Amino acid sequence: MREPTKNSPQDRGEVVIAGECQVCGAEGDTIAVPGAPAPNAFCPRCAIEYGEAAGEEDARGGDEG
Repeated sequence: MREPTKNSPQDRGEVVIAGECQVCGAEGDTIAVPGAPAPNAFCPRCAIEYGEAAGEEDARGGDEG
């Protein structure tokens, strides 16, 4: 089980909106980070698995190629 953070999703710049997950394509509520490079909208299930990896990539400066 993951440890909860002290900041809410809104504090981290994340919002919950109706849309389509950019990873699995599920429609419904998505957790989105406006202004972040794609993928930046995840269903709750993909947010747990892929959201941290996307945030770590952003912290490293994205694609280093």
